Amino acid sequence: MIPLEKAKFTLDISGVAGFFGGDEVLSAMNTIHFYKWRKYLGWYNSPGSYTVAKKYGRLANARFWKGLFPGGNTDINKFLGFDGEKGPSFFGAHSGTRMSHTSYIAHLLLSECESLRRVEKPVAVANSPTRRTADGIYPTCSVSIVQLPPLPEPGSLKRPWKIWIASFPILASVGCAATCGYFRDWYCFSMILLGMFSSGFACYAAGRGELIFSQPSTADGSPAGDGILYSGDRFVVLTGKEESVCAVTRGGFSLNLAGESQHHRMGVSSLLLVVQFLLQLLLIPQGTLFGQIMFLVTFVCSWLYNCYLSSIDKEEVQRNILMSSILGIDPSNMKKYTFTKRTTAVVFLLLVLQPQDKERMLNKLLPNKTDIWKEWKEQVLDQLDGKKPFDFPSIDSSNGKVDDHKLLENLYAFANNAYEMYEKHTDQATMISSNEKKV
Repeated sequence: MIPLEKAKFTLDISGVAGFFGGDEVLSAMNTIHFYKWRKYLGWYNSPGSYTVAKKYGRLANARFWKGLFPGGNTDINKFLGFDGEKGPSFFGAHSGTRMSHTSYIAHLLLSECESLRRVEKPVAVANSPTRRTADGIYPTCSVSIVQLPPLPEPGSLKRPWKIWIASFPILASVGCAATCGYFRDWYCFSMILLGMFSSGFACYAAGRGELIFSQPSTADGSPAGDGILYSGDRFVVLTGKEESVCAVTRGGFSLNLAGESQHHRMGVSSLLLVVQFLLQLLLIPQGTLFGQIMFLVTFVCSWLYNCYLSSIDKEEVQRNILMSSILGIDPSNMKKYTFTKRTTAVVFLLLVLQPQDKERMLNKLLPNKTDIWKEWKEQVLDQLDGKKPFDFPSIDSSNGKVDDHKLLENLYAFANNAYEMYEKHTDQATMISSNEKKV
């Protein structure tokens, strides 16, 4: 006897089956290319078939698919978000390269530097307005120093995936289908199997292609690629070869689909999802109440799994791939310093970087052009070699305005604070270098 056979009501869930959970499925599929084996683990009855079909069907380029899924063709790299946000600005220290916007890779590196713990707490300048919190001084600027090693040999960019996690919705779909078959509810049985097949094929079609990292080639004999990334009051000092810096400023993720220019598999899988949606509308109401409950259970299990996949921070995954597989950066080669004033941060990074055209970089990062600022810049530029502390002249308080004297005094103090932090940085670098030689 079939459970609930004599029930006088039915679950008419077919109308929402193609729409419920669609956003979660799309979000889950956006990370499929970053993990090994994920494309082979989609064999479960998943909700949102019509939503997924409408979205992924637009990737197919042939005229037939454009007729079935109108709305304009979409570039797959943009569709999957490999382009991402525009990166921060870049200023080359020796090459003179200036870029108003860099690649998404630079944005990822800037975000990674923001997550670093600061090396030293910022120091406030007396009589200078400073924001404070309960645990101390509130830093407003950060300077991260990243030593880029030579690029490692290209390898797989994908991370292993835990197969046991994907087994949860798969086993739930298989178990519910087997239960429907045991009680001879062939309508719900066939619809669960069709959902498993269409979802698995769509996952395989969407996950095809090799995730690669590409960058423009650099000319032989290029100067050192040292420079700074900056966005607002966040600065990242890059030191290393030109090819390594170029990988950050102009590199990017992309999907290599050899022989798949028209994405026919994507079109076929989307068509299959639409067919599944239509058949569910017709056949699910014909099943028994128990079979409909089994069908609903598969949806709930799949939806929970898709919610888990949607919770994965795509940017964090890309950052991990970037740091370990592409740039090969040792965490010990990344340092973060925080400052209460932008002026202190700029002087510090100039001391560290020692650019070829110091005046140009200083004016770019601190565009103030009043007489007091010009006087201060001249004094700083004359002593910016980092070999000894700043030795600023005494301020003649008999001439000029009191406010100007106070401003100049604070600017001198900001520069001195920057040199103190620079000394700590060089001492730490020397200590690390000596320890490496002993090892």
